[in-house]
Amino acid sequence: MAQDWIDAARSGMGLKIARKLDADILETLVRPQFTGYFEHKFCREEPAREKLITLAREFAVVPISGFQVGALAIGKSGNAYLGANMEFTGVPLHAGLHAEQSAVINAWMHGEPAVEALYVSEIPCGHCRQFLLELHAAEELPIRVRGVQKNLAELMPEPFGRRRAKGQGLLDSSPSEVVKIHPDDGNQTQRAINAASRSYAPYSKSPEGFIIETINGQHFAGRIAESFAFNPSVPAVTTALNQMNLSAQRKVSISSCTQARLATALTQSTAFSEALMRGICNVPVKSVLMESAH
Repeated sequence: MAQDWIDAARSGMGLKIARKLDADILETLVRPQFTGYFEHKFCREEPAREKLITLAREFAVVPISGFQVGALAIGKSGNAYLGANMEFTGVPLHAGLHAEQSAVINAWMHGEPAVEALYVSEIPCGHCRQFLLELHAAEELPIRVRGVQKNLAELMPEPFGRRRAKGQGLLDSSPSEVVKIHPDDGNQTQRAINAASRSYAPYSKSPEGFIIETINGQHFAGRIAESFAFNPSVPAVTTALNQMNLSAQRKVSISSCTQARLATALTQSTAFSEALMRGICNVPVKSVLMESAH
């Protein structure tokens, strides 16, 4: 048995999947620094992208449905960002994250200014189509499912909401200016505030950030990504869990969690974050209050 197959198995991926991947992709996948994406040199051709879709499905966390969905977002840089659906026990079904959301958020968290194509193992549901409308020029987004390509306008001919202008979409909007209310020099606190400042919250005007720290000192940031239809919005805690799940650290235990939110927010997800994390680890969620810098 080849060493790279053994390494792939150690990372939690089945050997059947490992055998389908190129050695350089496997080498990237099993590195401790892997954060859920592959550089453009690995994914220029369609066959390589199709293989990565198969790989993405392996990251799905589906304790309720058992139905794995994988997605791949191709960024403006040419890099490929994995995405997979996540389900959580102990909270309502709508708390789950869809694979298309996962891939786009992964690209967003890595600083991509645009997604130029989306590959999915299953046809996107209405929830995901609505979420994708938050991208600038969303109607032109090519979506490829099992070799068939359509754009979002074909999948959603009568969209709900308004088009996002350039510089105002999920991936390319400007950061918010927020400051903490209670003095706290903790590094974790500042990380949560930094995450909140990059939130996409055009509807509630209530940025929030979430930081997960693992026992080996790794940090995973999350921030809210809102949708015009509200329900497809993704809270900061889910974004952070998504980034951890798509990384090489996905099975490492969590040691601390910190959430930053506006004290005057019209909406806030503290109770949801606490309920969600209780089903994953026995670590309390530290809450940090912020105010707008304006």
